[in-house]
Amino acid sequence: MTEQLVPGFLPSTSGLHFANSFPPGPTVRLGPLDPRIIGVGDASAGLCGGMVFTVRDLFEAGVRVPDDRQPPANGTPRFKALVRRQIESLDWMRLPFRFWLASALGSSFGGDRARATYEREWPAIRREIDAGRPAMLGLVRVAGVNPFRLTRNHQVIAHGYAEDGRGVALRLYDPNWPDNDDVKVSIRLDPAFRPIGLEQSTGEPLLGFFLTSYRPSDPRAWR
Repeated sequence: MTEQLVPGFLPSTSGLHFANSFPPGPTVRLGPLDPRIIGVGDASAGLCGGMVFTVRDLFEAGVRVPDDRQPPANGTPRFKALVRRQIESLDWMRLPFRFWLASALGSSFGGDRARATYEREWPAIRREIDAGRPAMLGLVRVAGVNPFRLTRNHQVIAHGYAEDGRGVALRLYDPNWPDNDDVKVSIRLDPAFRPIGLEQSTGEPLLGFFLTSYRPSDPRAWR
């Protein structure tokens, strides 16, 4: 058994204490236009990317996570800060495109999602955690070509792992499960060390996952 944790990071102390659950409302407005009329920009779809980016910003800046147990109200400075980081997490729309490829084709090059996760993504994720850095992950939860289903995918932080001959388990900060230090995703291996399945401990569907990009930002709205 090989285990590694990011020093000092636990979801119960480093994560936001409220859930990724926001009432319906526009995340941004384009003048008098509400972007929800074209099926995007509704806060009720979640701000998981903004939340995980904010958590890493706070962690790396050494800023204490606020005690808030309810999400910030629409239009407040902290809500706007989450929306800004949500947009930045999309990486100039490269992230939605990666999700679409994984959903539509099985992996970035087509083929088996579990194999792509284990053979390509897992080594990169392990390097991040071994270096003491939280690893930003995209969780693939839907299959198909419909781009309007991409919001069912998810963003989380991996802050540790355990590896043995039977598989790999990653410890997560999942903004859907605040203050929970036991959320994990796992890759199961057969006796020939081939991936045969993936699962999340909290029961949501999981088809694959991949390392996403991160750019730091000053979490001034949270100080």
